[in-house]
Amino acid sequence: MIGERLARSFIRNKLAPKLIKNEGWSHVLLSNNDYKNHAWIWNTKLFDFDNFREDFVAHGFYPSMKLLSKYTLAIGILNQSYCTPDGLLLKLRETGETKKLKVRSWSPLSRVRIERPRKPGNIYELPAVEGDLEIVEIKCGRQAKLMTRQKETYNNLIAKEVPLRIIKVRIVSFDLNRYLVEEHKYERFL
Repeated sequence: MIGERLARSFIRNKLAPKLIKNEGWSHVLLSNNDYKNHAWIWNTKLFDFDNFREDFVAHGFYPSMKLLSKYTLAIGILNQSYCTPDGLLLKLRETGETKKLKVRSWSPLSRVRIERPRKPGNIYELPAVEGDLEIVEIKCGRQAKLMTRQKETYNNLIAKEVPLRIIKVRIVSFDLNRYLVEEHKYERFL
């Protein structure tokens, strides 16, 4: 638990600013397994991109169709293989456009506070974003390794141009509050 919190802190405070600066993204954020809610979609014939768009809307963004398609593909592969990574790293770039979205009482916007001007009639203007995503796996301890099913799933995602970023956390000393965080990005097979 402590290792995962350290890794999430590392992503928020070190990795995200580095990616924003070096790769030119507007926003970098780690989703918290939002895709688990979509397992039922793959077992029905009522496929709708709007169900996946809500994951971005909950963060205050309106995704492009290309980003949404890649996100849906990644979630489908994860759900079909019953593999659950620690999160998805969303790398977003604002396009300069906004999309108007009417908020219903059950909408993700009704649960999330967004610092955007609210229009009359429960209409929000969300910035349109394009971007990319990565799978994030957090491992703690010296000998933390991926299981066989995880390797197969992540290699399948890497083949579909969804890279994997593994963040390893090793606690050096509890007493001195010292730890070591390493990150590795895999864009080729494991």
